[in-house]
Amino acid sequence: MPESPLPAPGAQPGTAENDRRIWFRFPSRRATYCQSAGSDVESGWPAQACDVSRGGLKLLSTRKFERGATLKIGSINESAGNSSLVMAQVRYVTPTPEGKWILGCAFLKELSEEELMTWLKKQE
Repeated sequence: MPESPLPAPGAQPGTAENDRRIWFRFPSRRATYCQSAGSDVESGWPAQACDVSRGGLKLLSTRKFERGATLKIGSINESAGNSSLVMAQVRYVTPTPEGKWILGCAFLKELSEEELMTWLKKQE
């Protein structure tokens, strides 16, 4: 059984007083896509997960979504031939010098440890 990337029970997510995070964040470089939850479009806008936790993720997106927007965020695991789809709400939007957007998103439903592990697996 693979070792869990999750910290030991009772471990604290941050030590700085201004760090109010509930969940540990794990770095990611997974290619994703995102689209507005009400959209009928089959494919979404390309994005990249920068970090992920059980409570949310940070995306680098080619499209700006407004704060408060509900998104469908997908990640394709090419080696397994399946995809993971989650719903999240945009909590903050920050432009980058390259003309992209950093989206801080909170999942509408917290990820299970198994779902988090799926997001953390490397694409092969």
